[in-house]
Amino acid sequence: MKIDAGADWHTHSTTSDGADSLADMAAAGAVAGLHTIGLSDHVRESTAWLPEYVAEVRSLRVDGLQIRCGVEVKMLDSSGRLDLPANLPKLDYLLVADHQFPGSDGPVHPADVLEAVTSGRLRPEDAVAQVVTATCGALRSSPVPAIVAHLFSLLPKCGLDEAAVTDELLDALASAARGTDSAVEVNEKWRCPSARVLTGLAARGVRLTAGSDAHRAADVGRWAYLLEAAP
Repeated sequence: MKIDAGADWHTHSTTSDGADSLADMAAAGAVAGLHTIGLSDHVRESTAWLPEYVAEVRSLRVDGLQIRCGVEVKMLDSSGRLDLPANLPKLDYLLVADHQFPGSDGPVHPADVLEAVTSGRLRPEDAVAQVVTATCGALRSSPVPAIVAHLFSLLPKCGLDEAAVTDELLDALASAARGTDSAVEVNEKWRCPSARVLTGLAARGVRLTAGSDAHRAADVGRWAYLLEAAP
């Protein structure tokens, strides 16, 4: 698998839920020896500060470092509808994330999915397939090329396992990623997806990226799981 460890596409600043400023996160990228950093704070439909955010990111300059502007957005339902504000300013990419289970009528708390799986009301294979279907829909609806953030980090919270991700589901995910020029990240914070899934996606021609999911400057561009899962 070829993954560029010199680029960290997933970071958060004090603009959303991080501990350090955008400028400090960018500076940390240079300290970590990166050539590219993506600044990608959380947004939702009601977010009003996005134009100012993009302008600030575009104004940053760090010698030897390319700074890219993205945001992290969650999937809302099984169709892959994204929780994005209207009238987006120009972004370089989106991080598409499964913060809650993408139900047919909207987000479902993982604890409720766990109960449904445990009680037998929801088959594990159907739940995993629904996550993949929603992810594919999200990639196709994204207004810019996307990166799937922390793919399958949701599954353990719902009592599910990546073992239920079949070759057919990998085929579908790979097709959606290739068709939209999207990527899947190796997420350092959540240590996902598994090496098996990463190997399967890479073999199907999916571009893989590195994401620290850093919420403080000290964690930018610091890799352990990346080197373990994709040496």
